[in-house]
Amino acid sequence: MWTTRDRWRTGLLYLPVLVTMVLGAQSPSEPSNMSYVKVTVDKLLKGYDIRLRPDFGGPPVDVVMSIDISSIDMVSEVNMDYTITMYFQQSWRDKRLSYTGIPLNLTLDNRVADQLWVPDTYFINDKKSFVHGVTVKNRMIRLHPDGTVLYGLRITTTAACMMDLRRYPLDEQNCTLEIESYGYTTDDIEFYWQGGQSVTGVDNIELPQFSIMDYQTLSKKAVFATGSYPRLSLSFKLKRNIGYFILQTYMPSTLITILSWVSFWINYDASAARVALGITTVLTMTTINTHLRETLPKIPYVKAIDIYLMGCFVFVFLALLEYAFVNYIFFGRGPHLQKKKAENAAKSTNEKQQRMDANKVQVDAHGNIHLANMDLRNEMTGVEMLGGLGGTNTMFSYDSASIQYRKPLTGRDLYGRPTPSLERPLGPKKSRLRRRASQLKVKIPDLTDVNAIDKWSRVIFPITFTFFNLVYWLYYVH
Repeated sequence: MWTTRDRWRTGLLYLPVLVTMVLGAQSPSEPSNMSYVKVTVDKLLKGYDIRLRPDFGGPPVDVVMSIDISSIDMVSEVNMDYTITMYFQQSWRDKRLSYTGIPLNLTLDNRVADQLWVPDTYFINDKKSFVHGVTVKNRMIRLHPDGTVLYGLRITTTAACMMDLRRYPLDEQNCTLEIESYGYTTDDIEFYWQGGQSVTGVDNIELPQFSIMDYQTLSKKAVFATGSYPRLSLSFKLKRNIGYFILQTYMPSTLITILSWVSFWINYDASAARVALGITTVLTMTTINTHLRETLPKIPYVKAIDIYLMGCFVFVFLALLEYAFVNYIFFGRGPHLQKKKAENAAKSTNEKQQRMDANKVQVDAHGNIHLANMDLRNEMTGVEMLGGLGGTNTMFSYDSASIQYRKPLTGRDLYGRPTPSLERPLGPKKSRLRRRASQLKVKIPDLTDVNAIDKWSRVIFPITFTFFNLVYWLYYVH
């Protein structure tokens, strides 16, 4: 067993070591250590060649990356891109920058990054990027005793995002951020995501038109003619919020379509009201379509919102055509048919009058009756026909042109009854009155067809539009 004297001797032996540890644990900013830190940094940078990667000629450098997303500023369908601001951090080990004597990490000025080797990382789908420079350039260099370098940047980049807008605005989009080494192949450098904390800040992002449903990180290799290059990919799954489009597009279009049906309840002879309502709704739908096309790229395929707006436009246009059809039935085809009927009736009346004039009885001065061009009901083959009228014999002589009948001396028929006098034709005044009444009756329009069209339209249009909405929303929502 150790005695008290042995314990004191052991404590005296470890006393210099404890003093050294205490002095080393002091902050490098203390005056006693500032000169030592300066000497250490100068020693690290002296003879350092930024043209050569760490472990040149040996195994590839492992670069670990992480992203802290600050904001996603804008997602543009017109330009097919999105803008993201992030803190982009890379870390790797460079044995040339390892140091001893200072057990703390050294955070250096951002200008030191220009004197150190850094990976040639770039964003593949980048359109425009910049490193923030207010108030100084937003870069960070931190050295660890084992030579690990942490390099951080605050970057805003506009990256391309090719979108499929066939289901717009009920669509979901995948926007990616592709990170790759520009010059070093997989023989010189390898990229990795930093474990489970590779991407942070996603849960705090709020977008006006989108919701971030999920995100995914991938690591792969891109093979080109010049070699195989490491690539990291960050993918966002964005779902568009439909609320804005319900208030700005779908609801106004639906209400305008319903408004066009008001003309079915307006009287058919109110042409100014029905035409003005129909044209106003058609022009309003055209304006909505034009405004929507201005906010979207000129793509060759049909979008979901195009189908809905086109359907509403068709219903509005058909409502206007419905009144055109009603107007044609009431003022066009109806009067035309009535006029045709009146002409046929007048023609028939004229033919009857001509036949009456043709069969008109003429009496000469001697009391003889001439029937010119008279139609005979019974065919006669003889030249003369003898008949007795009363007790007197009467002779009928005729040819192809006329029949001459000599008036008997007595007004008795074959049976001895008095012969009735010839019926006189109707007076011209009475005939004209009858023809006028017939024409007036024809000119009165029949309103049954017109009212039936409006009544059926009041039922068919709402039912068809409801069915259209049901099919549309069931298909695109699910």
